[in-house]
Amino acid sequence: MLSAIFFAVRRARLRAALMACVLLVAPPGLRADSTACEPSPKIRLELETASAAVAGAPDFDHLIAPFLALRRQHPNSLQVHERYQDTVQRYGIEGHLRALTEEYQVLSIQHPDEPMYRYLYARSLMGRNTASAIQQMVALLADQPDFSPAHRSLAEIYASDAFRNPDQAKVERDRFLALCPGSVLAARPGPLPEPSTLIDQAERVLAENGDPNRIAALALQGIRDDERRLQHIRPFDWYSVDFKRQSQRELQAKYWRLWSLQVRCYRRAGQTEKASDLLTSMDQRVAVLLMGSDPGYWDALATLARLYEEGNQKDLATLELGSMQQFLTAHPDPSRAAQLDDLRKRVDPPVH
Repeated sequence: MLSAIFFAVRRARLRAALMACVLLVAPPGLRADSTACEPSPKIRLELETASAAVAGAPDFDHLIAPFLALRRQHPNSLQVHERYQDTVQRYGIEGHLRALTEEYQVLSIQHPDEPMYRYLYARSLMGRNTASAIQQMVALLADQPDFSPAHRSLAEIYASDAFRNPDQAKVERDRFLALCPGSVLAARPGPLPEPSTLIDQAERVLAENGDPNRIAALALQGIRDDERRLQHIRPFDWYSVDFKRQSQRELQAKYWRLWSLQVRCYRRAGQTEKASDLLTSMDQRVAVLLMGSDPGYWDALATLARLYEEGNQKDLATLELGSMQQFLTAHPDPSRAAQLDDLRKRVDPPVH
């Protein structure tokens, strides 16, 4: 995770860069053909070329650069602006999204009589403040009833799970297709990246006595991938609070799997002090889970009990089992009782 200071500095630099681009996007006096349903063949080809150029780009700056360049070359192309916005919203995190909205707010103020910029500002709010986006697009259509892009965006919003309104979706879709026959609507939101499977892969490599360094690297990359995925969920109102909480819990559970893998890798590499330090940190995190009544508390205790048992630290394992028993007494559960019994047999096998 970026530190708060680093992120603030980076966000400020990004905002400055984006605001500087405003001066390049729309020179005074230029009017946009904002009612075009589809990009011209030339613009379509340039957008496809830009998309191909960023395949596998290492970071946000590289992903967005070709679309910034296209926007400078074609400041009046609605489709170029839309693709730029879509790229920021797909790959950016909170600071990028905020800067995007601020940028298009400035453009809409600079060009109050041009519906394209009113629309693009409203569109920049989609997914982050969708209720406001709807309100602004409805107001725009009251003044410009044949402005097809607003009909399209409203149809997409009303077809989404979070803002589903089948009757309004049909009305807006029919109006859009009447203005733009043969055009298509996009699904909102776009598909999320699938949760990473690299930690699963790391656990398989560990079970096969693979290289500890490779195991640790796979697990760490898996966590980073899932952190990025969560960053594309949290800022958006396309997703419910329950879904966001569940995604956060799933990431937390993967962190515990990462730490467990790291402890085992340290032990295999003979780095017992590092393993001990990490276990101490994990124990401290368990206390935080308990204070917060976190649903992951039980699984964290079980993880620590197994790790201490594997390291022949019977006394520490027994302490974790005691905490599990206290929790079980307060929250009876047959499956957890069976799990606790199995762990006790591992820590203190019965004598035959």
